[in-house]
Amino acid sequence: METPAEIRHRWRYLRDLLLEQLDRFESGALQLHSNDENVSAGAIAKLKQNILDFDTLIARSEARDA
Repeated sequence: METPAEIRHRWRYLRDLLLEQLDRFESGALQLHSNDENVSAGAIAKLKQNILDFDTLIARSEARDA
């Protein structure tokens, strides 16, 4: 079983990858399609906000465990 520190490390790695991809979608370097529809800028913004919200939850957990 992973330790909390290992989970945080893995989350940070995955979040960085996702944020990098989202930035590329926003810049037009990549295109994201779902059921042959372009994914909206609003969907990308919502994903980014969800990542930030999760970061806040992790920070609170770390502060509590410190």
